Amino acid sequence: MSSDRSGLAGVQKIQRGPLREQVRAQIKQLILTNRLRPGQPIVIDRLASELGVSHTPVREALAMLQHDGLVEMHPYGNPRVAEIDDTDVGDVWEMRMLLEGGAVRKATPSLTKDALDQIEDALSCARRDALQGLYEAHLESDIAMHDMSMQAADDRLFNRLARLVGDRSIRIRSLVEAIADSDQVLTIVDEHCSILAALRVRDQELTYERLLAHLQAGMERTLAALEKIQENEE
Repeated sequence: MSSDRSGLAGVQKIQRGPLREQVRAQIKQLILTNRLRPGQPIVIDRLASELGVSHTPVREALAMLQHDGLVEMHPYGNPRVAEIDDTDVGDVWEMRMLLEGGAVRKATPSLTKDALDQIEDALSCARRDALQGLYEAHLESDIAMHDMSMQAADDRLFNRLARLVGDRSIRIRSLVEAIADSDQVLTIVDEHCSILAALRVRDQELTYERLLAHLQAGMERTLAALEKIQENEE
């Protein structure tokens, strides 16, 4: 999936403050949104110039992102954005099932009506836009839907794991959903609405079952889309 591009859309000059964290946040966002593509070389000179910083904070940020599994460092040659393959998808979705499954059971009794109403409004917007071939609202509602129950867990270790898994999930989803069609997006919205209905009646087991079925179906859709992307790039 590797490619090399001149210039990165959306890069902003780094402002005063802790440089390493700012640089890390910018590079991470470029990776999660696939403006830095899987397998793409990261030319430190070029990236430092576009960010308006020296090489040092860029190298430090890349080392941190390697720890997060988003960058691969090489002793010879440029660092690269970590590739995405079937194993990555399986690992991420397996962890999502464990983390989100436990979180949704805990969250079901405590989620407020206002929170559920906000998700319902977001899903309605996603459905309306999908019928017009627009999918940005869908990705936003998807992330909000899954984050809602995760935020109910008040545990630092859980939240750290959830952030790591969530970052990898967003990266994979933004890559494959670029080739999604209206029918597929509407299917996902329907699955989310089914989970929301179970949340509204505070049925923990039904919510859990519907969430796991949705994640399993999502993994299968993701694997099929990734295969299509790989075929198109060969």
